[in-house]
Amino acid sequence: MPKVDIKKTELVWLGKYNDNGELNPVEKPGPYPFQIVEVINKPRTGREEQSPTLFELWRGDEGDTFEKGWRNKLIWGDNKLVMSSLLEKFAGKINLIYIDPPFATGADFKFKIQIGEDAEEITKEHSIIEEKAYRDTWGRGLDSYLQMMYERLVLMKELLAENGSIYVHLDWHVGHYVKVMMDEIFGYGNFRNEVVWAYRTGGASERCWSQKHDIILFYSKTDNYTFNTQKEKAYTKAKSRKPGVIDYGAGMAEFFEDEYGVYNWVIARDVWEIPYINSQAYERLQFDTQKPEALLKRIILASSNPGDLVADFFCGSGTTLAVAEKLVGAGSVATSQDTPSMSPENASLTLKTQKI
Repeated sequence: MPKVDIKKTELVWLGKYNDNGELNPVEKPGPYPFQIVEVINKPRTGREEQSPTLFELWRGDEGDTFEKGWRNKLIWGDNKLVMSSLLEKFAGKINLIYIDPPFATGADFKFKIQIGEDAEEITKEHSIIEEKAYRDTWGRGLDSYLQMMYERLVLMKELLAENGSIYVHLDWHVGHYVKVMMDEIFGYGNFRNEVVWAYRTGGASERCWSQKHDIILFYSKTDNYTFNTQKEKAYTKAKSRKPGVIDYGAGMAEFFEDEYGVYNWVIARDVWEIPYINSQAYERLQFDTQKPEALLKRIILASSNPGDLVADFFCGSGTTLAVAEKLVGAGSVATSQDTPSMSPENASLTLKTQKI
């Protein structure tokens, strides 16, 4: 390990510094052209011309600017290469980033899909590119993982708008490491919340507390960030409380009633009790790490406005994109090395690539 002149509190791992003790710069290869492979819902005449590159597709009649007119695109590739290539057009223009990267669990992230009328189930194996990405991520254990995350978080900061925010979804495996890393990249003062997503699923240990929560680290790029206050139901335990408006003297409160009891609306806490997706849920796509739409709904409503650009660079099943389009018609950027697993109506601006 080289001798490093530490002048601030930071996380250090093998590969962060070179043999001279100097910080290794984050490589920004490209920009590379994005070649169009397939256009969804385009009539086939049998005389199709050769597809242009992705950045050449915008004709000027789809919106006032390149960014507004660039809709419904899926990009397959390594998210580092994609983000680096996006800097030319999108640096400082993405309003919200949510990522759900691997948690250093050692899982191989294969997924099952059903095909044909008989719904035959097959397992989607890793491609050669995915195998390389897997080695890059886990080849040297935690050191490789941290280097992978560091490089990509640096690029994400450059892509964020001045009013932008980033949410990074993690769990107990690496959350504490990434928190310190993000303090360094985004600034300790730009840390906003550690959101706890609590849920109930099967399986428990008798030798420790049942591990039934993830954490979501919320940072902004500057102090001037978008945040729309969200509210949640707070149920009262007072048996005498009835629905209606109560005058407390210092203020008014309105109470409502549903099948669970009497409640009023309060500002949401940083502990979110949102159910995990059950096996029979309509939104379930048989993707093991799929997150519920309700979780992304709260994040997107809080940290973006209609027409904003929302990005997910580890998009998995595409939930972020689907919810962004349904809620606010926001443009959405996603990245994945998988075969695209979302339908075109789920996203307005979509780049699909992902690190495994």
